[in-house]
Amino acid sequence: MPTGYALAHHRLEGAENAARHRDITTLDWYRNTAGPVLARLVRSSRRGPRVVIAPGEDELIRGPHSDTPYYVLGSGTTSATESLTELADEALDHITPTGLDELVRAHAAVICLTGRRRPDQTLRSFAITRLPATVFTDFTDDAAVLGRDVVHEAAHNWLNDALSATGSQISEEAAFYSPWRATKRPAFGFLHACWAFPLTMIYTARVLPRTSGPVHRFLAAYLNQQRALLAATADVHPQALTLVGDADLRQRLGHVHTVALTL
Repeated sequence: MPTGYALAHHRLEGAENAARHRDITTLDWYRNTAGPVLARLVRSSRRGPRVVIAPGEDELIRGPHSDTPYYVLGSGTTSATESLTELADEALDHITPTGLDELVRAHAAVICLTGRRRPDQTLRSFAITRLPATVFTDFTDDAAVLGRDVVHEAAHNWLNDALSATGSQISEEAAFYSPWRATKRPAFGFLHACWAFPLTMIYTARVLPRTSGPVHRFLAAYLNQQRALLAATADVHPQALTLVGDADLRQRLGHVHTVALTL
């Protein structure tokens, strides 16, 4: 069950943090009490069971495991407000017709809303390997935009799990130019970008006909931008794929990249 998988990793991360800080009380809570408490955060939505939270900025953790502050479910965690929970449900409603709902159901079981932003502000979203099936993302009031970012981070979680499941070790020596960061990146990061951004493009292209007004223009501009960025990887992506040892995984990564290039 995706929520159980996600909650187990939050317990592990929380226990490790507590042990590192010699916090015996918190360590004992994660080891012996956390299970049923965290399970109560799971809500049954129209798109399946999920945890939706919206911690304050002062509750985020700044540590060595993430470039940006992240959050671990704990004894003081509460569910997001009803309006934010409904926003997440509406985002999932947008995702389902695009055919990417299974990806999100399995790899975005915990949605952590990290901050409300205006449409003209930069939206930050991320996932970390230590908390699979959890996505962290800023949000606007538009569910279609939130759906885009949930797909993107679920894609990162999927690839992390796929690499682990297939025992794929990506060379740390190879590097490729990433147009998204305008610099060379290690093959691991490059392949992640060439998987998550194409899936986000596929979502955007499929959701566009069901949007209108400012959000339609916003997403159309995003798709146009991504077309140019992805095109810059077309020549080197096949070379990067040779570093993926598993043939099925290599084929899937290549297929999604190719589909996105046609959008």
